[in-house]
Amino acid sequence: MTAESIIKEYQLADGITALIRDISRHYFGGYYHVRLQVTAEVPLCADWFETPLEYENALECLGRSVRFSRVLEKMAVPQAEISAVQTALLDSFEANLLGYLSRPDFPRGFVRGEYAKACKPAVLRRYAPA
Repeated sequence: MTAESIIKEYQLADGITALIRDISRHYFGGYYHVRLQVTAEVPLCADWFETPLEYENALECLGRSVRFSRVLEKMAVPQAEISAVQTALLDSFEANLLGYLSRPDFPRGFVRGEYAKACKPAVLRRYAPA
């Protein structure tokens, strides 16, 4: 993806930026698969974990940041309607998802949730008494 495909940016809590990219493509005939990808890189913060060991485990499992990503899409859009559909998808994003992403507790909650899904079972097995 190139910088030219970024159509909008939103500033979120803790200095995080959500980017909206147009990743639309031709579908068939004169119809398009209109797709807008929302991404935000959320860096891990040691304060979000109970102990330094848990933070180190999260870094090992997740890396220094976790990517939030969603795709907003509509299939079979005639070429003449692409702009209107993109606007409708952005409006829907702003009405429904942006409020969630803008919450001050979003970065911590998102990282903790990803940590729980991806790492916790492995971490518990690794550090459980034998």
